[in-house]
Amino acid sequence: MQELINSLIEKTGISQEQAHKVLDTVKDFVKEKFPMMAGAVDNLLGGDAKPGESAKPEGGSDFLSEAKDKLSGLFGG
Repeated sequence: MQELINSLIEKTGISQEQAHKVLDTVKDFVKEKFPMMAGAVDNLLGGDAKPGESAKPEGGSDFLSEAKDKLSGLFGG
């Protein structure tokens, strides 16, 4: 998840705290609109991790990179 936070910071110029809020907002939105995906969203994006906490799912950064690539199309990236 930190890789995605860093990407948000780099591409938008927002602070780390703001990037976490953006990611939390997106996670909450997806979980609300697609409740059957709540567990997958938590596994993919680290559940309720806060700044400085590690919540990397099994599979490490390869898993996150692959998921980020797949999800980027959903959000216009």
